[in-house]
Amino acid sequence: MNPSDPGSLIALRHFSLDRPVTCSLVSGDLENFFTIRLTGPIGKYMEIYKGDPIIFSLMASDTSDICGGFILSRKESDITISPDITPSIIAERIKSPRYPVSLLGSISHVNGRECEIPARVKDISQNGIRIYTESEFNVQDHIGIRICAGDIELDIEGAVVRCARLFGRNEYGIQLIHRHKKAEAAVRANIEALVEREKKMIEEALLASNG
Repeated sequence: MNPSDPGSLIALRHFSLDRPVTCSLVSGDLENFFTIRLTGPIGKYMEIYKGDPIIFSLMASDTSDICGGFILSRKESDITISPDITPSIIAERIKSPRYPVSLLGSISHVNGRECEIPARVKDISQNGIRIYTESEFNVQDHIGIRICAGDIELDIEGAVVRCARLFGRNEYGIQLIHRHKKAEAAVRANIEALVEREKKMIEEALLASNG
């Protein structure tokens, strides 16, 4: 995504809202860090915090390039965002395309013990998922993650393969585990449907504002 001029229209997706919101670019570079301005009541009441994952897109040539990022700071209706740059050592391990998202989720079990722990989903692929949560896990822990987005319900089984500490939160890379081929096919289909749903909502938000 190329840098853009102040005033350019951007669609922003944050997990606290059911749908993306449109905002305008105030300053900065979309490939480094930039500031956007929310308009209307949502600009005052939207609950966002430093480190929250978001996705954003600038409409160009009737197609949208959806990127992931993080909230850096907020001052009233102005929000400063950093794009999410995946370290090359991690990118090399990814066997399938990773799609940035900003979704609510919950951890349903850890090593066979049932629980209900809030989680935020940063990105997802056919082989893995990246989340953050206040809870602490260890590499090789087996966990279950449940995501509900509209009419899509996704239950994922996986093993923790990476841990990091960012913005005072625990971030985990989870490698998907499938019990059998039928379950694997169902999970993959739901991941594809979820990604397409998020893309469509971003595109609809931009088209509605341009219309």
